[in-house]
Amino acid sequence: MDQILFSRVKSHNDQKAFEYIFNSHYAALCSYASGILGNHEDAKDIVNDCFMEFWNKRQSIEITSSLKSYLYIAVRNLSINQLRKRKQKVTFNSERSYPFYKQEEISDKIEQLQQLDKLEEQLKDAIESLPQQCRYIFFLNRYEQMSYKAIAEKLNLSVGTVKTQIARALKKIRLDFKDFKAVDQIFLFNLVRHF
Repeated sequence: MDQILFSRVKSHNDQKAFEYIFNSHYAALCSYASGILGNHEDAKDIVNDCFMEFWNKRQSIEITSSLKSYLYIAVRNLSINQLRKRKQKVTFNSERSYPFYKQEEISDKIEQLQQLDKLEEQLKDAIESLPQQCRYIFFLNRYEQMSYKAIAEKLNLSVGTVKTQIARALKKIRLDFKDFKAVDQIFLFNLVRHF
């Protein structure tokens, strides 16, 4: 559905399709940004900026995974930039001016997000190493948000086969990350769920 709407936005400047995308993803993206920034008002500004940029660049945007992934990554990147700006302000101003944004907390958040970037890259490598059919089924389910039944119909397979392939993919990814700390594994499976 998102891909069809994005196509209408990109090719036909369809404002109703854009509004539908905005309304479908706005609340979840605000929650995601708020978790990074620790401030709901700043999060709303970031998400609004993301959608403004999305509309302004609609004709040149190329989405290789899913629209949902694109929006989450865009919001994350804008949030990281915001954190870096805060860090610079804290460096040049007294803590009294920024009582809620202590430099140590901002540095910790940036470090966590950098770690998340590394995990994301390693997750992509783990998915790329899956057998071809298993990888494609996993992609359709986790990246395109297709149900097991829809995937089975698309690929002319049984639902049981699709479930087995998803289970194999998750088992392989877990094995690839078995030596990671528990907190990293939580980040990892949040990534698998979102993207």
